[in-house]
Amino acid sequence: MNNITRATVSNSVLFHEVAEVVASGHRVQIVGKGNSMFPLIRGGIDKIVLRKTDNHSITKGNLLLVKLANGNYVLHRVKKHDPHTVTLQGDANLRGVETCRREDIIAEAVEVIRGKKKVTKGSFAWKLFHLLSLQPYGVRRVVLAVWRRVCR
Repeated sequence: MNNITRATVSNSVLFHEVAEVVASGHRVQIVGKGNSMFPLIRGGIDKIVLRKTDNHSITKGNLLLVKLANGNYVLHRVKKHDPHTVTLQGDANLRGVETCRREDIIAEAVEVIRGKKKVTKGSFAWKLFHLLSLQPYGVRRVVLAVWRRVCR
């Protein structure tokens, strides 16, 4: 029998463990929290598969789990990067961005499990969500508002 146990732990404890497991080469599955990556990730519902980063992970459009300077952890999309820093933004965040150092990157998201469906990095659906994130503020605002009403 497959017994699943759920536990609630602090983000610092959880992501410390995630970082260790991912660094050893294993994949980790976590449940998304919050709505900053809506519609790709629905907080409290969808699961995210994380893996160790590689030379291609820090690329515009990829989803990275990072620890910010204030101690918070976010899984957001890369908007831009340079040799020292990475700027990220959640798909549902219309204006706010976060910046982190490259050494603060913990993992890369490679799959989102939405119920029985999987959205895998590189798939048509993954690219469609990325395309939405590239739209200007006004377009994203309207699309997100309609999507939220339809998905209620």
